[in-house]
Amino acid sequence: MTTASTGLRARRRQELLAAIRTAALEELRRSGAAGLSLRAVARDVGIAVSALYRYFPSRDELLTDLIVAAFDAHADAVEAGGAHDDVGEALHGVMHAYRAWAVAHPAEFGLAYGTPVPGYIAPPEHTVRAGTRIGRFTLGLVARAYAEERLNPDTLHRRAARQSPGTAEQLQTWSKRHGQQLPTEALAAWLDLFVHLHGLVSMEVFGLLRPITPDTTPYAIEVIDTELAALLLRPRRSSPSSGADATHTR
Repeated sequence: MTTASTGLRARRRQELLAAIRTAALEELRRSGAAGLSLRAVARDVGIAVSALYRYFPSRDELLTDLIVAAFDAHADAVEAGGAHDDVGEALHGVMHAYRAWAVAHPAEFGLAYGTPVPGYIAPPEHTVRAGTRIGRFTLGLVARAYAEERLNPDTLHRRAARQSPGTAEQLQTWSKRHGQQLPTEALAAWLDLFVHLHGLVSMEVFGLLRPITPDTTPYAIEVIDTELAALLLRPRRSSPSSGADATHTR
């Protein structure tokens, strides 16, 4: 077989794989994860089910592929949102990008983070790497903010005072396992930030805020910005008279 024909077959395979994924997403949006049907996907693509099996031998493998793609697409958006030199701007961009992607892709967000699909167990060897990208990225930004003395010390002191011995021990164990050097109150602040963000976004995406505030965007922005204002200090500014660093301000 010539190199040209091999390349053509590989390109056609990738094109068909992309078509299958697109059709599967459309089916997901129509029928939900539990109703995802290989037969319906094959029909929409215009191929026999037997041909689809060569790419995805079971519904579970197709679900896994869609979940990993959703995790990676969400993480790509979050990392792009965090592409700022200033760590405060990076965290602001990350949190708003997390929400924006979820609101724009409710079916994918629901598949990745919502109600488990009956009978399906996500294989960790395929999903953990993608599923933890956002957590690792945001933790890196919080660690950077701590190193740059941008985390509000009052917030950290209050968090340390509220921290139970059990929580502190669990965070220390987790920290050692993942090679983190942050104090437990900074780790807890990162976890609080992530939990509050995900809880807010989940309530918005799944429609739980609509009975209270039909236009959820202003409220969601307020919550995110309030969280960040409590956690972060503004960067030091040079004094126009002396050139010395001014004190941190909120």
